[in-house]
Amino acid sequence: MRTLKASFLFSTILLFTFIVVVFAQNTTNRSNPQRRLAVEIGLTTPLTVNANTEGHSLKAFWRIPANTNANGESPSAIKLEPKMVGNKVEVTVTVLSGDTSLVKTCKDWGLLKVSRVTAYTLTEGEEITVSELSDLGSNFKNGKLTFRAVSVAPQVERLAEPCCASCGGSTCCPGVGNCLSCGGCGSLCC
Repeated sequence: MRTLKASFLFSTILLFTFIVVVFAQNTTNRSNPQRRLAVEIGLTTPLTVNANTEGHSLKAFWRIPANTNANGESPSAIKLEPKMVGNKVEVTVTVLSGDTSLVKTCKDWGLLKVSRVTAYTLTEGEEITVSELSDLGSNFKNGKLTFRAVSVAPQVERLAEPCCASCGGSTCCPGVGNCLSCGGCGSLCC
């Protein structure tokens, strides 16, 4: 009889321990989801662009002053597109050429000629300076494109909008299929 009681007590404790461990793992997985990242661009007023979520694409555009590169083509804009890849952010930088004064919609940005594409993969806190691009104007720190991977700001995450950026304390969410100028920080297309 004593052996039966001890066996029952041992089984009960083992089952209880198993339930506690499983519950703790589930709680940890829910309270620590994969962190969504954003990219903070080094402008006079920094612009933070959220990394793309599945099914949505947020692109940031900047018009740049005319200067001629080695190929004789004059870049007129830069497009930057961050997207989550696992727990890192992949940032695609595209140099565009053409008349940006005609750009009014997201589709118009797509009509400009693609001159160069470069991609970087960053972990949170890592910073990149795109050394191939210089003399981008006074809006860019030291005239160069720099950006670093940061966590998405909690106030932007709470909006539950797929495409948002923040510039100088303002949050800009163009909405799916739209473009929006975000203060003096550039244009966004979702």
